[in-house]
Amino acid sequence: LLSISPISAATPKFGTIAEDETWGLSDSPYTVTGNVVVSSGVTLTIEPGVTVKFDSGKSLLVDGTLVARGTSSDTITFTSSAASPAAGDWEDIKFTDSSTDATFDGNGDYQSGSILEYVTVQYSGGSGPAVWANSAAPFINQSTVRLSEGVGVKAENVDSVFRITNSVIDESGSN
Repeated sequence: LLSISPISAATPKFGTIAEDETWGLSDSPYTVTGNVVVSSGVTLTIEPGVTVKFDSGKSLLVDGTLVARGTSSDTITFTSSAASPAAGDWEDIKFTDSSTDATFDGNGDYQSGSILEYVTVQYSGGSGPAVWANSAAPFINQSTVRLSEGVGVKAENVDSVFRITNSVIDESGSN
């Protein structure tokens, strides 16, 4: 009698996300095999516990909204798809001017918009920062950015409030 265990294959992702989409735990891990663009006005939600692996040189470009909210016990991981990962294996998560900025209530609590919470970003920064907010203001909370070839987080041309709280940026280079 032969018993075969199921093998968990990665769910490939590439191209433009043109309507709201959720990357769920049941289809994890996801592998970004070509650049992924979240269109303006569209939300990509990534559920707690999901792992997103990136092939060499690939990016996640956010022109809309990225909601990646893990939990303290079920973090979301953005990492390399390489068998032996190294800093700079993949590019970045980039929020553009058209991405939806995070908003906060009168107490300073997150209400809506782009967020990375209980997230680990590692082995990225191939030709720049691991997380890049260019004229954008996502909220980064309870997250770790590490082992990046470039700077961990870069915010430039930001006119609104850009918040990073309770987070660690560690073992990242500078280019």
